[in-house]
Amino acid sequence: MDLIDLLSSNIYYVSSMDSTKEKPAILSLQYHSYPDAIGGAWNLTHAINKRLVARGYRVVLITCKPEEGFSDHEIIDGVEFHRIPRAISKDPIRLWYAIRKKIKQHLIEGEPWVAHVHNPLVGAFALTVKPYRKIPKVYHFHSSWYDEEKINLTEIHQGRIKLYGRLKIICWLEWACYRYSKSVLFLSEYTRKRFIEYFPFKKPRMRIIPGGADTTKFCPSENTNEVNEMRNKLGIPEGHKFLLTVRRLEARMGLDNLITAAAEIVHRSPELKFKLVIAGKGSLNDKLKSQATLSGLDDHIHFSGFVPDDLLPMYYAAADIFIMPTTFIEGFGIATVEALSSGLPVFGTPVGGTTEILGPIDKRLLFRDADAKSMAEKIEWFLKNPAQVFSLKSNCREEALKKYSWDLVTDRVEEELDLVWENK
Repeated sequence: MDLIDLLSSNIYYVSSMDSTKEKPAILSLQYHSYPDAIGGAWNLTHAINKRLVARGYRVVLITCKPEEGFSDHEIIDGVEFHRIPRAISKDPIRLWYAIRKKIKQHLIEGEPWVAHVHNPLVGAFALTVKPYRKIPKVYHFHSSWYDEEKINLTEIHQGRIKLYGRLKIICWLEWACYRYSKSVLFLSEYTRKRFIEYFPFKKPRMRIIPGGADTTKFCPSENTNEVNEMRNKLGIPEGHKFLLTVRRLEARMGLDNLITAAAEIVHRSPELKFKLVIAGKGSLNDKLKSQATLSGLDDHIHFSGFVPDDLLPMYYAAADIFIMPTTFIEGFGIATVEALSSGLPVFGTPVGGTTEILGPIDKRLLFRDADAKSMAEKIEWFLKNPAQVFSLKSNCREEALKKYSWDLVTDRVEEELDLVWENK
C-alpha cells in the first residue's frame, strides 16, 4: 500500500453514506471552471461537481468569465453556473461586491448549504458575508497561490516592495480561507506538507484526495487508422517516436528545459528519430518558439497550440511517451494521470506530486533531476531502448483504474462533504 492509498483509507475516519439523509446544497467557489477554461484545477472542479449532481446534490458554482461571450447563468451537466463578467473579475473591489451579491442571493433561499472552496480570492471575499461564515466549508488546496504568484511576479521582474506587498495580501487571503474551513483537501502529500509549512495556526482536519481522469474517455486506442491519422496530422514522420507534453506555456512548467534537452539529444545523437509535440497556450508561446528555432529544432518540435478537449484523448493514444517537465510546484498533475489512463508511459521530473504518482509504477519513469541534462539523458535512453518503457503500458493503465478514476475521487470528496455537514 503506497502513501496515497494509506492516507485515503483508514488513517481518516470516514462516515458511511446514507442515501436517505438530507443532502445539503453545495456552493462551489472557483475563479474559473471547465468548460469555460481548461486547466488542471478547473477541470477537477467540474469533474467532481457534475458527478455530485448525478448523485442527487444541488451544486451552485460561482465563477468568473475568462472572456466575454459566456452566459451569466447557465446549467451545464446539471451544475448551476453563475458567472461574474470578466471586466468585474479584474477589479478587486467590484469582484468583492459581485461575489457578496451572488452569495447572498443563494443563502437566503433557506436551503441547507455546505461550501466547497477551490480558489482563495473568491473564498476570502465570500467570508465577508455573515451567513456564509456560518455554513460548513471544505477548502480544496490545489496549490499555494502565494508560491505560484511569487514565481510569476519574479518572472516579470516585479519591484521588490510591490512584490512583497502583493504577496502579503495573498498570504492573508489564503490564511483566512484556511482559518474558516472545517476541512482542507490536498491532491498529494507534497501539497499537504507545503500547507503545514505555510499555515502557522491551528490546522483544520486534513485529508489527501488525489485528482483523477475520465478512465473511459482516456483509454488506449484500438483504432490503428485513427492513431496513424493523428500522427500524420501532427507531422510525425514514419519511424519517429512521438514525444508529447500538454502544458500551459508558463514559467514553472519547465518547457524551456525540455527544449534544451531536445537540442542536446540532437547534437549528441543525431541518428535518433523523434518529434516533440508541445500542446497548450500561454504567455511564453513566442519565447519558446523562438528558443526552438534558434536551437535548430524546427524539424523536431511542433507547437500545436490549444488542443480542444474532445481531441486530447487521441493525442495521448497516438503518442509514444508523455513528458511532465515541471521545474517548480506540481501539486498533482491531471495531465499525468490522463496519460497513464491512456496506457501512455510518463517521464516526469521529481517535483511535487509527480513523484507520488510515478514512483509506485516504476522509478525509472522519474528524471534524476528537473534540469535539461537529466531530461536529455532519460529521453535519449528511451529512444535507444523503447521496449523497456513500452512494457510498462499496461501497468500505467492499471494504476489509473485503481487509484485515479473520477468516480473514486468523487466518492472521497462526497465522504468529506458529508462528514463536515454532519459535524457542523
